Amino acid sequence: MPLNRPIIARSLVDEAFERIANAIVVGEIEPGERILEASLARQLGISRGVLREAMQRLEGLKLVSRTSNIGVRVVGLSKEDLFELYTMREALEGMAARLAATNITDDEIMALKALLGRHGQSKDLQQGDGYYQYFADEDFHVFLVRASRNSRLERLLCNELFFQLRLYRYRSGSRPGRAKEAYAEHQAVVDAIAARDPDRAEAAIRKHLRHARENLKWSDDPGLAPPKPKAPKRPKSAANRTITW
Repeated sequence: MPLNRPIIARSLVDEAFERIANAIVVGEIEPGERILEASLARQLGISRGVLREAMQRLEGLKLVSRTSNIGVRVVGLSKEDLFELYTMREALEGMAARLAATNITDDEIMALKALLGRHGQSKDLQQGDGYYQYFADEDFHVFLVRASRNSRLERLLCNELFFQLRLYRYRSGSRPGRAKEAYAEHQAVVDAIAARDPDRAEAAIRKHLRHARENLKWSDDPGLAPPKPKAPKRPKSAANRTITW
């Protein structure tokens, strides 16, 4: 879904948001790159007002940031940021898989198997080039979280966290050998959920996400900024000591 195709039909804000978010995910707009709003509005064939609303939605999801006198840039996450996010995701999605194994319906199990079957037929995956899930409705992890029947987990995992990690999931899925490994790991999760085994489902998704995190750990992708340097620790006096939650 390239940026140079004019937008037609449905909500223009929704379409603009999805188009720009997808361009960020696939690297058409790189982390740290400045977005020229007037130029982008012309390219998409929409008004500045429509684009502004779409950009506000992207800001809310922490995909872009706006700075006075500079404009809008795509947010870049450091490796340190990513490891923290993946650690949090592992814990939350582990619970989601556990709940899904209990709460999922028989029809949803069939739908989940069909979803994975469509992924397996992807030419990119079969050739080992990558494992790409472009839209939320076709995303294995989104389906899993929704099947948990826990609205709070869904809000946490399928909004800001989902979009922040989606950029790096795309890049991670392109690394040699990772695509077929990830697909096999997804299959193990589906097998556990279909067996309605919460322990096995949680263990399988945690294993999958640990492997995804380790894959990022050794990444030399230029889209990943270097870890932020940590300031040396210094003792604090009672007068200026702060409380850390």
